[in-house]
Amino acid sequence: MSRLDGKVAIITGGGSGIGAATAKLMAERGAKVAVTGRTEANLADVVDAIGAAGGDALAVAADMQDESSIAAMAEKVAGHFGRIDILASNAAMTDPAAMMADGPVIEMDSALWDRTMAVNLRGAMLACKYTIPHMLKTGGGAIVFSGSGKGLQGDLDQIAYGTSKAGLIGLMKYVATQYGKQGIRANLALIGLVMTEALDRTFPDAAKALFMEHHLTPYLGKPEHVAEVIAFLASDAAAFVTSAVVPVDGGFTAHSPVFADVSRMKAQMAGRQ
Repeated sequence: MSRLDGKVAIITGGGSGIGAATAKLMAERGAKVAVTGRTEANLADVVDAIGAAGGDALAVAADMQDESSIAAMAEKVAGHFGRIDILASNAAMTDPAAMMADGPVIEMDSALWDRTMAVNLRGAMLACKYTIPHMLKTGGGAIVFSGSGKGLQGDLDQIAYGTSKAGLIGLMKYVATQYGKQGIRANLALIGLVMTEALDRTFPDAAKALFMEHHLTPYLGKPEHVAEVIAFLASDAAAFVTSAVVPVDGGFTAHSPVFADVSRMKAQMAGRQ
């Protein structure tokens, strides 16, 4: 277990899914946690759950498209807790309608492209811009970005989302390089398909089975799987880990693209013997 006693952590996009799981786990490990996002009711639910478990948490409404909102978020957290040690940059465009509209490049709506980049990439950069100065005041800190396998691999849709996640890898490496000597580490969790409560309700069983074929684990991901890795990368246990892209995807990006097809073919051949 990687302890976070005495640390102050900001989790953007912390009102649900991976962000909420990360906030709860970091609080359980001893961190004081600021949970940020746009839906105040969700933030309140997470903060209440942390408080009920004996943790210390603060809800901060913030819009990752608005620079002044992000700057105010950092100041509020530093003012309330006295410092900032950890940034878990998790906020992303996950609105189902927007994700469905994020298709091939010749069909791409430029306004949707701009909004996706504003939240997923520009927002992450601005979160770094306004939290890093507070980390420098106390000798360093840790930043963990929530990336995606779509940032490494091409796909048939979600070109804006995937491109923004590819940009996060570059942002992470630049932050790690520019501030490493001043005690700041930056890493990225390369996240695969994770069955959040919302996704589990809407994701068709046939699609789950298809993705399951391409996982090396016998199960799909849960938010808690990702939270464990983010908490580790943010902790002093990972003090010598920086500028790393860490897959948290059940092996989805680890194997040959024809892995599932060859496995099926071998099973069929064995059945004929």
